[in-house]
Amino acid sequence: MPDTNPGSSFLEFLPVSLFGAIMGLTGLSFSWGWAEKAWGLSPLIKNIIGGIALIAFVVLTITYLIKWMKYPELVKKEIQHPVAISFFATFIISLLLVPGIILPYSMNAAIVIWSAGAIMMFLFSWFVLRKWFDHQQEPGNAMPAWIIPIVGTLDVPIVGYRLPIPGIHEICFVFFGIGLVFSIILITIIISRLLFQPQLPEALQPTLLILVGPFALAFSGYQSLTGLQDITASVFFYFDFFLLLIFGSKIFLLAACCPFRITWWAVGFPLVAFTIASFRYASNKHAAVFQIIPGIMLFISTIVIAYLFIQTIYKIATGQFLLKTPAAEQATKLVSGAHN
Repeated sequence: MPDTNPGSSFLEFLPVSLFGAIMGLTGLSFSWGWAEKAWGLSPLIKNIIGGIALIAFVVLTITYLIKWMKYPELVKKEIQHPVAISFFATFIISLLLVPGIILPYSMNAAIVIWSAGAIMMFLFSWFVLRKWFDHQQEPGNAMPAWIIPIVGTLDVPIVGYRLPIPGIHEICFVFFGIGLVFSIILITIIISRLLFQPQLPEALQPTLLILVGPFALAFSGYQSLTGLQDITASVFFYFDFFLLLIFGSKIFLLAACCPFRITWWAVGFPLVAFTIASFRYASNKHAAVFQIIPGIMLFISTIVIAYLFIQTIYKIATGQFLLKTPAAEQATKLVSGAHN
């Protein structure tokens, strides 16, 4: 059976990894929230981006649920894939971040959604780890996306520490500990793969920026939970800054990886995670350089995510989304496999 099927619908090609767009948008809204605090800006931009993220989350969730009901075999194949399974964590992480947008308007709704996300994150991380440990893994499968389902536990304290839930401080520490230790383990494995295995395809090179996310989240989580900006916090921040310098150039590959690919959204959340970390770090420093870094990062993050968002909407509206992305190509192969 050929790899492309002109009669296939948008639902068949809809990748769960598109929830990475929700992560990027919510993170960008949080970044503008920090800019509002630091520079006395209007909350308008933060609220607009947050509203877009919330609407996109609802629409995408409903659409993917329809796909799950209509094409359960395709979803099952994604879950069974050693790399694609990691992207299901993008939905769960979205559940952990969206409450940060809802929180000022409905504390109860934020608590319910965040609690569901935290429970799902714990269970999904356990499930993925067990799956990995029960089956020998190919070294070439150690992609940056491996980090998402396990280190996603570091997203739990981002909004969680602000919620009035009994024992929330200890709950956040549980997830923080899991995420931090596995960050070190998985980044070591992935860097080993990058050094001793063939290079990632050009289309997947931007996903290397995912490696910037864990220590940015570790810094923000550590500072939130301890209230300290000590040597440990500084180590997290500066190590992550160095990773950004190493892998940040991958952003410039976006233009070379033409046409647009869903994998490009992999750069969004790590960028905003470091932007937020730089705002947090600058809040305890008075030197001018520490005030400049958040501004530069906010500018870059806003431009990149706006570009990705416009490209995504354009490709979906014009029907080019179906055939132009690796996710779409993979989905067509899954369709073929399901029919054989």
